[in-house]
Amino acid sequence: MTKVKTNVPIVNMDEQTYKLSDFVEEFKKIEVKDLKTENRFNNLSKNILVRNKKGILHYSDKNPFCPSCGSRLVSKHSIYSRKLYFYDKGEVKVQLDRYKCDKCGKTFNTDINSIVGGNSNYTLGFVEKVLDLVGIFYGSLRSVAYKVKKDTGIDISIQTIENWILDVEDSNKGKIDRYSGYYLFDSEWGKFNGKWCYRFSLFDVKYNTLVADKFYSDETTKNVREFLEQSTFNQERIAITSDLKEEYKPVIEKLGFKHQWCEIHSKKNINEFIKDYFNENEVSDDEKELIKIHKRDIFDLFKSKSYEEARNKFDKRLDIVEEYPTVIQDILLTKIMPYFKTYFLFLIDGKVERTTNKIENLFLKTFPRHVKKIMKTFEGAMGRIWLRQIIWDQKNMTQK
Repeated sequence: MTKVKTNVPIVNMDEQTYKLSDFVEEFKKIEVKDLKTENRFNNLSKNILVRNKKGILHYSDKNPFCPSCGSRLVSKHSIYSRKLYFYDKGEVKVQLDRYKCDKCGKTFNTDINSIVGGNSNYTLGFVEKVLDLVGIFYGSLRSVAYKVKKDTGIDISIQTIENWILDVEDSNKGKIDRYSGYYLFDSEWGKFNGKWCYRFSLFDVKYNTLVADKFYSDETTKNVREFLEQSTFNQERIAITSDLKEEYKPVIEKLGFKHQWCEIHSKKNINEFIKDYFNENEVSDDEKELIKIHKRDIFDLFKSKSYEEARNKFDKRLDIVEEYPTVIQDILLTKIMPYFKTYFLFLIDGKVERTTNKIENLFLKTFPRHVKKIMKTFEGAMGRIWLRQIIWDQKNMTQK
């Protein structure tokens, strides 16, 4: 009987550990089930081979080479045992092939950096899951540690979680190459070790996402300029909507942006101006009611369908401005007239956002008040903000 030579599946025998199923078709169904089970909790590199030996995971390099001299002339030397923490499997004992370089004599283990970071026993998937919990549950790391213990049976220290948070990278970097040029800008306070600080944030209107986030010790014109200049470097600068803080306007316009004041903040500012007038002067009930009627008439300008309509309505009020109560005259002549275009830019360009509601809503989602109170460092705060922002982007970001 003539002998027929059976070829192995690939030419290089070093690239794969062979099993009976490679040659006998009937055994493949059994092997596939085992591999699916293992791959559910292993984020394996293409260069790592995993086998299940009597319930113990065994890792080996498909193409081992000496990390010291780069030689591929290596031999299996021994087996190194260690434990890894997987979120869905808890503590798992694994074995790594240990190799010896035939050229320089150095020994080294199977490289599993695609599974764990550094000398850690916590897998990258475990760390990612814990950071997801930090983002989902906002605040107390004790609550996160309790959840981890309940899910995995593994005790994890608060400091370990905090260290992972400090290693979180800026989620804005590389997210979008070219932003729309239409932005919202705002700041909010935070207290770190008893000192007030300010979080500056720039939000892209079109993509519905943050462009940049940074903490500053003071809300000065210099800091505002630095933040906006750096955040929009090599980006289009078309328009920014902000609240009415005095330090914003000169910087925004000097950088080449058109400036829109938030409609809600504008109305609030007018209401406060009138309230102060009532507190500082003796005003009859009839006069108060008349002032409120004229105020509503001013607010009606924001309902205009075009810039020209708003301007025409305003000009008609200026024609009879002397007939209005003093406080209404002041609002028309000193507040609105010099900055009319800043109030109604959104009627000229429909892409300009008329309020800062979106960025203020994002503030509440990414850095709520109860989290502000427990922060001690900028780095810890920013790590938490970036984790929350990832969740925000998943739910709200408009794709290119």
